Amino acid sequence: MSWPKDHKQATRQRIVEAAAAAFRQRGIADVGVAEIMRRAGLTHGGFYAHFDSKEDLLAAALNHAATQVTSMLETAVKNRAGPDQLLNAALAYLSPPHLAHPERGCPVAAIGPELARSSKKVQQKLAAAIRTRLKKLFDMISSRVPLEKRKQRAAGALACMVGGLVLARGLKESEAFELLNDCHAFLREALANSDGEAATMNATAETQSRSSA
Repeated sequence: MSWPKDHKQATRQRIVEAAAAAFRQRGIADVGVAEIMRRAGLTHGGFYAHFDSKEDLLAAALNHAATQVTSMLETAVKNRAGPDQLLNAALAYLSPPHLAHPERGCPVAAIGPELARSSKKVQQKLAAAIRTRLKKLFDMISSRVPLEKRKQRAAGALACMVGGLVLARGLKESEAFELLNDCHAFLREALANSDGEAATMNATAETQSRSSA
């Protein structure tokens, strides 16, 4: 019996998805290849037909996890019409479901320190994922906001998002929800209506230009 042409790729994807969930749920060091293959419904011996090592799989799993988070944030922005896209993405990230389910969430918040201590290949994937996330958040801010302010807001929002989630996961549930609410309040004050602010800044600049003419 011959396998379909895409069988190997589909099997590889099953392993990547199982690994991405397991690593984020329990940590990299505590999850072995045998457990990942079991989660994927496969035998241990088939692993090396798809990956050279656990580190090789970790790099692929990181890519998959980062893509999941991108999809989550893009959906949140689409479902909340309005100018404050960065704020909407940040609030969706700092949500009770994301708090409760690290296996489906951000790999930087779940296993960032372990990733930073992994192989050079994994470290490069981590750096690329962080840069990509910063760029996507930056692009959510109105182009009418000055470049440096856009960079600062994207960096500040990401730091609050990841840091807030990490801290919340270290607390009991009631304290965790309170911390998320405090992060929401901070972000609303820092990020809300950036389009409106940009318009005000542009109007002020135009007025100053006419006054000096």
